[in-house]
Amino acid sequence: MSTTATISRVVLHADDYGMNAAVNQGILQAFREGVLTSTSLLTNAPAAQSAADLWPALIADQTAGRISSAGKRRSLCDPAITFDLGVHLNLTQGRPLTGDRYPSDLLNDGKFPGIGALFFRINRLRPSLLPAVAAELQAQIEWMCDRGLSPKHLNGHQYIEMMPQIAVMIPELLRRYSILTVRVAHESNLARSVLKRGRVAAWGLGLVKQRFAATFRQQVKGFTFPDQFFGTSHAGQIDQPTFESFLAGQPRVELTEVGIHPALTPIDHCPRSDPWFDPLANNRANELRWLCDDDLPRYLERNKLQLGRLSKGVHSG
Repeated sequence: MSTTATISRVVLHADDYGMNAAVNQGILQAFREGVLTSTSLLTNAPAAQSAADLWPALIADQTAGRISSAGKRRSLCDPAITFDLGVHLNLTQGRPLTGDRYPSDLLNDGKFPGIGALFFRINRLRPSLLPAVAAELQAQIEWMCDRGLSPKHLNGHQYIEMMPQIAVMIPELLRRYSILTVRVAHESNLARSVLKRGRVAAWGLGLVKQRFAATFRQQVKGFTFPDQFFGTSHAGQIDQPTFESFLAGQPRVELTEVGIHPALTPIDHCPRSDPWFDPLANNRANELRWLCDDDLPRYLERNKLQLGRLSKGVHSG
């Protein structure tokens, strides 16, 4: 991984495409009106089919120069290639695509448990059942492929890809589906961008993720990923000051991935009992505004930062 570069690019990536209509519409707006460059699809989510159906029109409009952010993007040397669409692997929300074949020990009444329950239960799962977990992850990727959408990159909902029992499955998934790029969510500078803002619990959780990410980076050697990542402790919290705080003092690298969660403010909120309850629902619109605001491209241009792609110009692990 390089620590200096003549060109520094930023990938602005939105997780959770397909979660619901508000998320889908917000992500598409961030592409069309803002400077979002990448997203990943939750293939078992309620609005996944709608997300898949809407994607080709976005790419057609991008290719024809019919998106209103085209001028902003040209000023930031946005690559003349299509936006990135990846797969957002999920074992913590909704129901498995593999149905009854998925281990019941990792479900609550047929639904995925939360991230905490998954972490503790998968540690106790019989090794003989782990292939069924891998089959579920394959089914989620194949859901995209069956609809003519080959994922350009892979990451995990709530960072499940970094759990040791899941992490060992990732290289084979990447090879099997010819996915060259994977998220390595190793975030530095947490003291500046999190602890200094008084978010002690988020800082502590960020350090745990940092440790898992360091191990995961070794497991995906030979695949590609950005030089640095920002967003492990900032879901729904990223704005211009937070972004600038992260970059302050960081080494100049070739490619930085920023993980964001934009959406429109939902008209109808899911109750907490719903398997697709969204704890970020009230914060996502703030990140959408940030992506579409002119302050962001002005800051990037002023600091000689260009837009990038996960699928191009990254270093091999």
